[in-house]
Parts: sequence; C-alpha cells; structure tokens
Amino acid sequence: MLKISNLRFEVLKEVILSDFNLNLSRQKVLTLFGPSGCGKSTLLRLIAGIERPKSGKIESKFKKIGILFQDNRLLPNLTAFENISVFADGANSDEIYAHALNLGFEKIDLIKYPHELSGGMQKRVAFLRLILARPDLALLDEPFVGLDRDLREKLCEILTSQISRGMSAILVTHDRFEAARLSHEIWQLTPKKMQIVRKISLPTPLQNRDASFEESVVKREFKGIIYYE
Repeated sequence: MLKISNLRFEVLKEVILSDFNLNLSRQKVLTLFGPSGCGKSTLLRLIAGIERPKSGKIESKFKKIGILFQDNRLLPNLTAFENISVFADGANSDEIYAHALNLGFEKIDLIKYPHELSGGMQKRVAFLRLILARPDLALLDEPFVGLDRDLREKLCEILTSQISRGMSAILVTHDRFEAARLSHEIWQLTPKKMQIVRKISLPTPLQNRDASFEESVVKREFKGIIYYE
C-alpha cells in the first residue's frame, strides 16, 4: 500500500537518500534502525509530503497519513484537550478523557497549555493526537524518547491494538528493544545515504511479545549493537 521507488533526496547537493526503495503493506510495522543523520527522519517527511524528492516515486494507497515528530509540535495556543480533539476523527469527549486518564492524565492537565506541561506529558498529548486521528499509516519518529519503561509498554499496547485494526506504521528508533517490541521487519542502516545493511524479519504476533521476547531478539540479531547514537 506504500511503494517507494528509486528515491533520491539532496540538501545543497549533499545526497541524503539515493536509489532508496521500500514496500509496506497493511497492518505491518517497518522499523528503521540506524545512526543519527542517516536520513530516517527525512524519509518520514518525504512520505508525509513535507519534503519533495529530487527524483523517484512515492506511491501510497493509504488514505490518511499521520506523523509523530520528535519535538511533539503541539499548537501552543490550544489546551492539551484541544490539541487532541481538534484532530480527533469521530472521538467524543468521553473517549478522549478515557484515553487520557489511561495514560496518567488528571483532568486538570487537559485544560493546561503545552508550556505548562512537562516534556513527558507533552509527548503523551502528541501521541493521543496521532492515535485519535486514526491514521491508516503512522510515521513514528522516536516516539518513546524520555519515557519510562512502564509508559513505553502502555503506548506499545495501544499501537498494537491500532495495528490489529488495520493501521500500518514506520518506526524510527535508535533503541534495539523498541525495535524488537513493535516491528514486523527491522532494517539496519548505514550512517550515510541510508543504505540497508540487513533486514530482520520478526513473524511473532505483536500481541504475543514481552520483555523476554525483546531480550531474545536483541541477543540473537543485534550482536552487540546496543543503541545507535
């Protein structure tokens, strides 16, 4: 449902992506695992239409694409509740409150403006905004940075539920455990021009994965690669 062919992207004649190809089908999660600066976030912006490629094609049959940026990008003049509800697709106030309370919000938090919230709470607002927009394809750029393990697991459970209902996702991460938890396929990438070093397929259903599964994948597949800087 997403096909990228021979994609090339340059900034001031510096080649960021070259002859890049990708295919992603429905209800699948592809993780891009590689060092900073290799082009992962750039690819997400290209798919979302924020950037334009120098050449190549991006063909998508996904009707709605949502993106979760690293820096949250909340609207500063709207409250947390308004930031979520303005993009919500058919979700009423009760549903928004239920999701928010599940992620540790107090009702008073939802009437605060972004600058009044901690970084972690801002990230939760951005996450709920994405999920309740109900995208067919979610582009996730380091969605769990700065969050503790329990909250990360809760967000993973929500994403797993959405994927079981038909959503697909491309996850950008430096964290091998996140990659093992959420991916159907992991692409290890080179530091420059985002060439693919290796593809790791993980057929185990997402809902059947736990900490021991993550550990086994890390030991088996990553061979000493702990965390890309």
